[in-house]
Amino acid sequence: TRGVSHSAWRDDAKNWKAVRHLEENFDVIREEILAAYESGAVTRDAVLETENLSIAGQWRELDIFNNGIAKSMAWRILPRTAGIVMALRDANTMVMGGSKVSLMEPGTVVRPHTGRTNARLRIHMGISIPDGAFIRVNNETRTWTEGRCTVIDDSYVHEVWHNGDETRIVLIVDIWHPELDLERRVEGMTDPHALEMYRSMLEDPKMVLEMQGVPKAIIPDRFISEHDD
Repeated sequence: TRGVSHSAWRDDAKNWKAVRHLEENFDVIREEILAAYESGAVTRDAVLETENLSIAGQWRELDIFNNGIAKSMAWRILPRTAGIVMALRDANTMVMGGSKVSLMEPGTVVRPHTGRTNARLRIHMGISIPDGAFIRVNNETRTWTEGRCTVIDDSYVHEVWHNGDETRIVLIVDIWHPELDLERRVEGMTDPHALEMYRSMLEDPKMVLEMQGVPKAIIPDRFISEHDD
């Protein structure tokens, strides 16, 4: 996507509404995810990553959204976390990405790869970050911080490795690039189903979430967007 700012690491994201929303709800998110992890529910229901990116170890993901579809497994075991993510209009309308809980076991290596588009940016919020877990984007290596969001443009080459002793847990939330207005987002969208999903979710997110089977108790009363005044 042309005409938008680009940087591998979006260190300017600390005041973005999505980032503030997630960090403000960190305690709730962390408590719920860790409880579900310790009970075995997250590990049981998360699936091995499907793109053959990991070349060693084990990397599992529990989807909250996938290409605009809310996933029932997540809202059943993580209802509060799912509701917090659903409140983000720049995430629930993201039909070229998703939101998920990422579990990475010690010894995991994820090969260098790129995301599908720079129209989206990827938020990583550290939930449980042991020593020895690292991410490299565009030849710069960092780690995560519990309770803080790291935002990357995953259209840059990036890779991950975990040399620590405990599971690394991160909440990943894909959002639209904040400089794209509501119509520019669809410029590169060639899938008519994705376009229909995007427009429907944009127009009436509550209705779409209900149609996807999300219980009313989980659907947020208020939605948040970078484009709100």
